[in-house]
Amino acid sequence: MNSKITILQLSAVLLGLVLFAGCATMGGHYQQGQELQAEGKTDEAIAAYYRAIETEPNRVDIHISLSEALTVKGMKDAAIEVLAEIHKKKSNHTQLTRKLADAYYHRGREYRDTGKISDAYEAWNKSLKLAPDHPEATAQLAKLYSDQGEDAKAEQEYQRLTRNRPQDSEAHRALGLVYYKQGKYDQSITEFQQVLRLNPSDAKVYNNLGSVYLKIGRLDDAIAAFEQALSLDPSLAIAHNNWGTAFFKQGRYLRARQEWELALKLDKDNEITKRNLNTLATLGY
Repeated sequence: MNSKITILQLSAVLLGLVLFAGCATMGGHYQQGQELQAEGKTDEAIAAYYRAIETEPNRVDIHISLSEALTVKGMKDAAIEVLAEIHKKKSNHTQLTRKLADAYYHRGREYRDTGKISDAYEAWNKSLKLAPDHPEATAQLAKLYSDQGEDAKAEQEYQRLTRNRPQDSEAHRALGLVYYKQGKYDQSITEFQQVLRLNPSDAKVYNNLGSVYLKIGRLDDAIAAFEQALSLDPSLAIAHNNWGTAFFKQGRYLRARQEWELALKLDKDNEITKRNLNTLATLGY
């Protein structure tokens, strides 16, 4: 009787060990992958993560770790695919969504840097579909639209960026420039003024603001803005040139010559300034 009980007990213990070992193996692939990755053994870590996913296909953390390991190996598209597949099942997972949005953003930058503009568009739009408030993707897409001459689309993205990041002076400046290119001068003035509220020492934005005033004939305001720009940065050649243009429009030709000569001294290759001085010469100044 005692012998029977001992055998039964032993059998139960052995069965328990087998089951425990099986569970440990299933849960251990992920841990093994992390350890291998920490040791710099990325290929082995990737293999371990894939084995972990076979046994636990719905674990987000395993997919994220696998994606990171694939990225280290330069397998960017595979890394995104891993995240995209689990995101189909876990679309409400905040961390996963942000990771995938970031992955598309970085891929878009790589596409842009290698001249694959249409692929960059697609990647950044995917990023923003996942995370509409993604500031880096918004800024890059807006700049790309602006560089391609698609000002209406650039305006839309910069508006989105300034809504999400109202203290971002660079976003307001870029939006002001896009407005200026489209002839939306009042909106352009508003954006440049907002930049100066955020950063009162930005000489280039004072020059931008003066350029808008100059365009719409507010010469006194333009002169004041250019003067402020040059008080902050006396070496800003474009502000000297623009200040000279404002004086010229007021008929103050000698003052215009003074600023244009300074502008040319600072930027000897500026063809616009050279033409301005030639115009004065034909008038006898």
